[in-house]
Amino acid sequence: MDIEINRDIENLLVGRREVECIFRDSYGSFNRNDAIQALSKKIKITDEKVFVVSIDGESGSRDAKGLFYIYDNDNNAKKDISDYILTRNKPVTPKSEKSKTPSKNTGEEKAEPIQEVDKTSSTEDTEKTSKEELESKSTTHSSEDTKDELVKPKAPSEATEEQKQE
Repeated sequence: MDIEINRDIENLLVGRREVECIFRDSYGSFNRNDAIQALSKKIKITDEKVFVVSIDGESGSRDAKGLFYIYDNDNNAKKDISDYILTRNKPVTPKSEKSKTPSKNTGEEKAEPIQEVDKTSSTEDTEKTSKEELESKSTTHSSEDTKDELVKPKAPSEATEEQKQE
């Protein structure tokens, strides 16, 4: 990664060093940690002291402009820099495939017995809905003879003839 330092100012009032630089032909191909490592290597400083304030690109250009603050004291950095910038500059820890603590969704727990569904409530619900549908369909007006009267729904027979004989 080719870095060109435009401005390097020592700000004694705040206690930091402000570095503006350009990353040539590499916009979109690096992240914040790569930029911190490249800049610290270029100006020979440790990575912990460097904080990325902004990395900007322009339309039609592959160059990226970066603004970095370099603090000698961590307390000054915590006082001056906003919290969101501090959290962005934390090093990314790679995620391991298997964590040390067992998760709640392990294969053993997936083999738990399935709870039975109450079949009587589901059949009653379907009967209620079918009765409601019948009532809504049968409450339409009859055509010519009885215009003002509503058609009454037929009551379902409680037992069929075969069931009565048994």
